[in-house]
Amino acid sequence: MSLIKSVLQANTEDTDHSVSSRTWGNNVTDIIRSTNLNASQESAVLSCLETRSFSEKTSVKLIWGPPGTGKTKTVATLLFALLNLGCKTVVCAPTNTAVVGVASRLLASVKESSPPGHSTYGLGNIVLSGNRVRMGIDSKNNDLLDVFLEHRISKLSKLSLLLSGWELSLSSFIDFLEKAESNYKAYVLSSEKKKGEDKRSFLESFGEFVKKMFYGSSQELDKNKEKIHTFGEFIKKEFHILSQELDKVMDHMEDHVVDMYTHLPKSFISSTDVKKTITARQALHNARSFLKKNSSKHDFEIRSFVLYCLEPLRLLPKRFRIPTLLENEDGMRFCLQNACIIFCTASGASQMTVERTGSIELLVVDEAAQLKECESVAALQLQGLRHVVLIGDELQLPAMVQSEVCEKAKFGRSLFERLVLLGHNKHLLDVQYRMHPSISLFPNMEFYGGKISDAAIVKERGYQKRFLQGNMFGSFSFINVGLGKEEFGDGNSPKNMVEVAVISEIISNLFKVSSETKTKMSVGVISPYKGQIRAIQERIGDKYNNVSDQLFTLNVRSVDGFQGGEEDVIIISTVRSNGNGKIGFLSNHQRANVALTRARHCLWVVGNERTLTMSGSVWTKLVRDSKRRGCFYDAIDDKNLRDAMDDAMVKVDMSDAFSSFSSLSIRRGRMNA
Repeated sequence: MSLIKSVLQANTEDTDHSVSSRTWGNNVTDIIRSTNLNASQESAVLSCLETRSFSEKTSVKLIWGPPGTGKTKTVATLLFALLNLGCKTVVCAPTNTAVVGVASRLLASVKESSPPGHSTYGLGNIVLSGNRVRMGIDSKNNDLLDVFLEHRISKLSKLSLLLSGWELSLSSFIDFLEKAESNYKAYVLSSEKKKGEDKRSFLESFGEFVKKMFYGSSQELDKNKEKIHTFGEFIKKEFHILSQELDKVMDHMEDHVVDMYTHLPKSFISSTDVKKTITARQALHNARSFLKKNSSKHDFEIRSFVLYCLEPLRLLPKRFRIPTLLENEDGMRFCLQNACIIFCTASGASQMTVERTGSIELLVVDEAAQLKECESVAALQLQGLRHVVLIGDELQLPAMVQSEVCEKAKFGRSLFERLVLLGHNKHLLDVQYRMHPSISLFPNMEFYGGKISDAAIVKERGYQKRFLQGNMFGSFSFINVGLGKEEFGDGNSPKNMVEVAVISEIISNLFKVSSETKTKMSVGVISPYKGQIRAIQERIGDKYNNVSDQLFTLNVRSVDGFQGGEEDVIIISTVRSNGNGKIGFLSNHQRANVALTRARHCLWVVGNERTLTMSGSVWTKLVRDSKRRGCFYDAIDDKNLRDAMDDAMVKVDMSDAFSSFSSLSIRRGRMNA
């Protein structure tokens, strides 16, 4: 409650503690250095880690991540550091998709740092909880499946049954091998006194016995019962049972050893134990081969053979501390209580009770600016929680609210935005790695006051040049479609078929460039209106979905659906075309920000110059900016685009005429009736 109370009041003190020279240990320091974070990213990570040293206080950290500033990389590095520090952390996000995104990035970091040949070791300390279907986790998606809660419970239940007889089998077999020589010597001496018949050397007979035990059947032993008086006749039953039982366990161990070091937390199995188990299994395989070739030899040495088997077996752990997980709730508690990092949606945090997870120290909320304040409550009530890290950007789209009444009441406002309004400090990630400078300049000045700098990689010569071949437009251009006409169809969502025709022609040209130059290219088409999205998808169909070489990919989505995404080339369809400058929610500042910051190399805005200029919105500034930069184009000046526009206008006029005729006929029919 102290944490909840602290976020409901203004920021009365400077919570942005300076990062001390605290030593986190070589492992964590190496992690941070190896990720090549820039200064602002590294400072953000260290600042969040530093909050753990203020154990007597609660704290809330805000990491402000504008588009393309490496927010996901920063969060993944922070989580990897927390994982290595053993800090019990819950990681939330508004949607299953967002949770999967940040979880996948952390898994990649863990695998890169894992021992060679054991890339999944350590994943047992990470748990992903949620809706498997909505998260898109299937049998092919092994990375996420390795940490998915339900899958892990199933794997560990099988392992707990398998390992229940491990200690007894291993101990009995080791004891047998250790006493094998002395027991056999006693047996031979006793037999010689009684019969004086067995003249074969002790070494030879033991070799034959061991070979029989590994390869011979009981029937073969019975056939040779009279002539073979070996160690096997003395203790064949015990040896057979012990070796068979251990062999069965070891066979299963070999099949499930990957499951062991993947799904067990590190506190239950060390990397050394993993290597020893594999070594022991290989030793038994080699022993069989050795016995087959050497057991009948007169110079076969018992001591060497026994030690050869014993040494790797003695190194194995006597037990693996896995409780019997027969009930689903038991398995859930085991996985959650022993996990260090737990991923879930914000609503899923309500299931993370102290009985299931134990005490939580830190909460990390990704895409926090898209999470409603009320949805934050479940996560803020995690037992033991003292520190919260919110990562987001309140200048991009907030949570969607359907009701106009709720929207006016700020129901969609996030905790991130509230804290900013209350004056809480936010740590800015100030270098963007996505957009060519000509694309980033306008949104940087318009939305972020010029605080964001361009990374060296996007400044490199030729960063966007290859995507401009065969196209008349620059890297960031406005394409005027003055002849367009907005229509309102089903659902009252506008569409503009002239813009659809122009965009279809541009996409066709991009596809041609990609095919002829063998250039890999991803294209995204964005519009704020569902009606326009449907119209574009219907026009294009599946023409570009079955490209065999996969050089060209096309993604058509709404602005809201594109938040967090990026493509090489982005085409924005603004749709609105009227004489009064009305553009509806197209004027939304946050929506415009998202739309204008998705492109890596080329960004082309398609719209009606007159309508947008009259709107008095950010789009007015954009049209004027494109003219100032010499990147304003009239679609009618290009023959292919002009022809496409003319065809579209004819179809629109014919559709209008048909609609008018139909309406008139209906009215006359009613009058006659």
